[in-house]
Amino acid sequence: MAQTPMDTIIFSAIVFILLFVTTTAQASGSGGAKPKATDLMIEACKNATLNNAYADPVKEEFCLTTLQSDNRSTKAKDLRDLLQVTVDILRGRVTTTSSKVKKMLENTKKGTVPMRVLGLCEVDYDTMVSVINICDAIIRDYQRDEGRQWSKELLLWMDMARDHVNECISELVDMPAVGVLVNANNELGMLVKLNAALVAARMFPE
Repeated sequence: MAQTPMDTIIFSAIVFILLFVTTTAQASGSGGAKPKATDLMIEACKNATLNNAYADPVKEEFCLTTLQSDNRSTKAKDLRDLLQVTVDILRGRVTTTSSKVKKMLENTKKGTVPMRVLGLCEVDYDTMVSVINICDAIIRDYQRDEGRQWSKELLLWMDMARDHVNECISELVDMPAVGVLVNANNELGMLVKLNAALVAARMFPE
């Protein structure tokens, strides 16, 4: 029996789920118990939660779970170190999701709504990687005498990354067959908000 465009989309979504879950599990570390949260991690997540200006704020549990997914968090000496970790995590998730979208595009019929939507999300994710790379450079080049201007610049780029997450999610309403991509996109949105909340919550110590 000939395969319909909807069958192709559903099959692509299943492949996406399997690959996304596998990659996420591999990225979480050696597979052992997650590291214990340090005082710095707890303080940073508490401040990020209390000072979060978003209507749907980042939860402290999500913040801690994200940080504990990378062993480098336990070695962080200050907020700058933690931000380098969370930015790396965000970049890894965006790259993974973008890769899966590209694979889905390979199995999607040209000229269809799914093709258009996935193509737009692909552009959004590629742009997000570029924006995140700029955020990473800003964090690494931080100078203690830059003050509030540093925070404003970084938050501006974080908001730009979140705009691209929102643009993709606004397109996905036309593709109910790929709900897994909606879930992945929502997680990216939360990770962007987490990074922004960590920046806004506290300036680096003088």
